[in-house]
This record gives sequence, structure tokens and C-alpha cells, in this order.
Amino acid sequence: MIILLSMTLNDLPVQAFLGMLGASPMWAASAVIFILFLIQNKFRLYLDKYSRLFMFYFLLTFCISLIQCVWYYIVEGTILNSYGVSVLSKHIFASSYYFFYFLTVYCAGYVLRSVSGTFLSKTVILIAFIMTLIIVIEFVAPDVLAPFHLSMEGYGVGSRQRLLSPEPSIAAFTFNIFLLLAITLSKVNLVRLILWGALLAGNMLIGSKSSLVLIMFGGLLVFYFNMTLIQKLKSLFALIPIAGIVIYTIIHTVLPALMVDIENFTSVSTRLITSLWAVCSLFYYPLGEGYGTYTAWFVHPLEAAISIGNNLAPFSLNLSEINDMIDTGNYLSAKSGILFSVIHSGFMAVIFYFIVFRNAFRDVQETNAGYYQKILLRITLWYSLLSILFAVNIEVLYAFLLPFIVVNYLKTNS
Repeated sequence: MIILLSMTLNDLPVQAFLGMLGASPMWAASAVIFILFLIQNKFRLYLDKYSRLFMFYFLLTFCISLIQCVWYYIVEGTILNSYGVSVLSKHIFASSYYFFYFLTVYCAGYVLRSVSGTFLSKTVILIAFIMTLIIVIEFVAPDVLAPFHLSMEGYGVGSRQRLLSPEPSIAAFTFNIFLLLAITLSKVNLVRLILWGALLAGNMLIGSKSSLVLIMFGGLLVFYFNMTLIQKLKSLFALIPIAGIVIYTIIHTVLPALMVDIENFTSVSTRLITSLWAVCSLFYYPLGEGYGTYTAWFVHPLEAAISIGNNLAPFSLNLSEINDMIDTGNYLSAKSGILFSVIHSGFMAVIFYFIVFRNAFRDVQETNAGYYQKILLRITLWYSLLSILFAVNIEVLYAFLLPFIVVNYLKTNS
């Protein structure tokens, strides 16, 4: 329960002192629980498949990135990058995210070994309703949530909702993951209906431009890849009214907000350039630019990305945000979790996420879950993959781990 609740918090004011890692209490919760488990098990680790994958990836990328820091020091004669920041300290801080992803997956998986499926279902459903209640509270009295945010600047009555997150896109992802899994795990039709309504209403209030689109794309991918012709025809009866509501929401909520971004070009330009940066980085640094040394080695891949972007885009790119990143070194990152991991770790990140999601999709098939539960689990996994590939950063977005945790639990208890 503590671990799942911690996933909903990722904008705590303590980050002003502890850095981005302090935005969520997960680092403290997972570390304490992990130590207690170690003591209880006499310092033996009993790893499941997913915690083993995250641990191996963390250790591999940490070691390679550390070697890159040493090489940087030998070549440059200094441990500082051009911004006066130690690449070693940057390496330790940036790599720590994957360490805490491992702790989260391990601790959640270990705890769930001793609980029933009913308890897990009720916990996820309860948190889904709590998050829905938070949206209502934020809609009528946003200042009530000020203790859970670093800043309330720009947020007030009538603004886009962000729950307990720093921005609406992250709020939408966290909200949707919990709501989709709650719908999946619920066995009461009335509860499912209420949660579907909450999902649509919540996304309209959050106003995230991509969340509903990505959920719909996830559904389409499942529709075409995992169903027979007869199953597709049967599913159309449920999909047509749902698709109608989603399309209405997109036209009246998503598209107007998207047009603002296109008119300003800033967000669109930044996402395009940083995405191309990740792709170019694979050719310049197949093993990645490193957790720390990327702040010194980003120049050539990013310059190539800007050149390609200017040639590809049918409009003139607004590079003001990119130029500010280059000049100051602040917020120097790709605007999605997987792509930023590709910049850090190259093809290792590509292979890692391919293996993790492939295992998750295979495990869904091997569970004893019902037919429609399996469909919803696949939609949730596709939505999670598309979101962290195209839309959101994952630094303290621990909710992206929840589908793996739930799928692993369902398979283990099948």
C-alpha cells in the first residue's frame, strides 16, 4: 500500500533540497523496505524476473558509464564539464533513478507474494478513487494541495489539473495507469462503469494532449495484433461508443490545446529535436553518452539532430528552448523516458526495454486472467510503452513500473 501510494506523489517540495529524486517519497520508502527485507532474509535476495532485469540493467549501465567518466578525465584532464559540474556526481545522481526502479519492483513484488489477489485489486481500486477525489478537490480548491507541490505558480481554479504531479502530462499518465489497472482488476460491472466515466472525465479536466490519443492507439494495437476476426467483430460493439466519446473529447479538448503548441512551435520543436538527438546518439555513441558524460558529449549528436530537424520540418523550428538548454545546461534532456535512456545508455536501453515489455506481453498470455482482463492489460502495457517512448519523462514517474508489477503478480499466482 505504501509503495503504491508513493507512486502517486512526484512533486513534493522537499525536492528543493534533495533534487529531483526527492520529488517522490519512493526513494525513502523503497530503501527502508529493502533494508528490512534484507535483514529478514539474512542478506539473501530472492529476485523475480523483473527485478532481476532492472538490477542487471542498472549494474551494467552504471559500470559502463563510470568507465566513460574515467575516460573523460584521462582525455580532458578534468572531471568537470563545460558548465563547471562534475560528470562523476552527475553520473551517480542520474544512474540512481534505475537503482530505485529496481528497489521499487523488487519490494513491490516481494510484498505481493504474501497478499491475496483480492487485496491487490481493492488497493489499486481504492487508490484510483482517491486520485479521482483529488481531481475534484483540485478543481474546486487547488490551494488545498499546495503542501504536495513544489510550486503553485500558474495553477488555480479553472486551470488544467495536475493531481500530485508537477505537470498535467505526468498527472495524466499516473492517473490513467491506476484507472486502467483498477478497471482491469475490478470484478463488479458498476465499479468498472464508474471508473470508465472517471477516466474520461479526469482526462478532460487534466487536459493532457496525448493521453487519450495514446490509450486509443493502445486499444487499436491490441485490436489488430491480439484478436481473431470474430473477436474483432464482437469487440466493435463496445469499441464504437467508447471511440465516439474519445473522439469527441479529442476534438473539443485535445486539438485546441495542441493548436496552441503548434502556433508557438516551442514544445513541438523541442520534442522533435530531442527525439532526433536520441536517434543520432545511437550512431555517435552506441553504448550511450553516459549518465554523467552526456553533459559534455551531447554536442555533435544534438547538432546533427538540429540539422536533420530543420531539413525535415515543414515549418521553421523554434529553437529558443533548445538554445537555452545548450547555453545553461539546465533541463538538458530528451522529453521522453525511453529516449533519454537511449541517450544515456545507447543500444543497451533499446534492448532492455524491448526485453522488459516483450516479457510483460508474454506473461499476460500465461496468466489465468479472463479474456477482457487480458485485453485491458495489453492496452495498459501499450499505453505505458507509447507514453514513455513519446510523451513523458520517467525520472520519478514510478507508476510506469506498476503494470509490470501487476502482470508479474498475476502470472506468479496463476
